[in-house]
Amino acid sequence: MTTISHRNIRHFLAAASLALAVPLTALANPGAPGDCPGMDGRGAPGKRGEGGRPQGGPGDLAPHYLRGLNLSEAQRDKVFEILHGQVPLMREKAKLGQKAEEDLRKLTASADYSEAKARALAETIGKTALETTLARAKADRQIFEVLTPEQRKQLAEAKPPVDGPRGPNEAPRGQGPEGRPAPPAR
Repeated sequence: MTTISHRNIRHFLAAASLALAVPLTALANPGAPGDCPGMDGRGAPGKRGEGGRPQGGPGDLAPHYLRGLNLSEAQRDKVFEILHGQVPLMREKAKLGQKAEEDLRKLTASADYSEAKARALAETIGKTALETTLARAKADRQIFEVLTPEQRKQLAEAKPPVDGPRGPNEAPRGQGPEGRPAPPAR
């Protein structure tokens, strides 16, 4: 029978730890911002400008649906102006909604619970969601009006159908394989 010394076990464990740590460290930090093509400094995919820097910089708030449209500088400025003007309203609505949600959570666990108070808070939450959605729709419409007819056509062609396929091998919602109606749920 062979005996293994404690010293050999320590060396083996140190080598094994190092062998695991090096590749895992490389995966955790793939490099400095800009080292990976197609990635901007925030970890999100983005277009690259001169010198490999992301186009538009960190303040580029343009919606994802505008990515392939090659907006002019004037159009980008107008989109930025539209979105920037919306920030205070969206922030205020988010704060109101979060406060109402927090108050509703507290109310459900308090002795002071009443259906009327819960309803009022739920209505506040719903109202802030409604106003936020309408503000986004208004901004989207304003952005749409900035686009040229050709860009509008490209945007319409790029949008997936609402009830279309969800993936490469899936049928539209409500249909089973090969376009047949889906079987009833059991």
